[in-house]
Amino acid sequence: MAIKLFIDLGNTRLKWATADAPGDWLAHNNAAHDRLDTAFAAWRDLPTPASVHGACVAAPALREQIDAFALAHWGQTIDWLSPSRQALGVENRYRRLEQQGPDRWAAVLGARALFPAEALVIASAGTALTIDALTADGLFLGGMIIPGYRLMKRALATGTARLPDAAGSIHDYPTSTEDAIETGIRTALAASIDAMVTRLAARGETPILLLAGGDAAQLTSLLNTPATLVDNLVLHGLAALAFA
Repeated sequence: MAIKLFIDLGNTRLKWATADAPGDWLAHNNAAHDRLDTAFAAWRDLPTPASVHGACVAAPALREQIDAFALAHWGQTIDWLSPSRQALGVENRYRRLEQQGPDRWAAVLGARALFPAEALVIASAGTALTIDALTADGLFLGGMIIPGYRLMKRALATGTARLPDAAGSIHDYPTSTEDAIETGIRTALAASIDAMVTRLAARGETPILLLAGGDAAQLTSLLNTPATLVDNLVLHGLAALAFA
């Protein structure tokens, strides 16, 4: 049984899983960037993987730490994903592949593996909100990148003199600054997702909306489109590629 390790090194967290078939996780967990030692401790207890596959958008120094661990403990070099023009029946229309985040490409491939032959809008609500469009016949059209929930709040707090970085609530007609910020940010994020669904539908597609990421749950009630919550799309994409 060939067990493989998959690593999603994102902007704020590391997620990982082992599998012997696509999406059939044997072990999985996550760690903050400043707690990579917890991931390393868990990995020391794993069977030596047949191969290690990753997607990285974090600082190079973090990737170097993981590379060093894999080489020292398993004698493995990590297969870090780079976007390609085609994979798993998906054609990539991104104009400059070197600009496309490997996590976005892996998430698209993971979505395709989980929902084959479906038109998809793939929204990942994390540090940034990415919203990508995939046609039913496998054409990745591209998508949007928007500052995520916390980045938007931080931008208002640091870029203005009087707007706080404070918790608020959602209201149709907010009557406090905290609630106005909370309602405005979440509404803007949800509206951007709905806009991509509308655009893909205008092409004659019938898209399924997939919603992932740490801030996904707080957007579902504001969407005009029913959303399917999914976890670990990047890991699913890496696994689909590795076991293809």
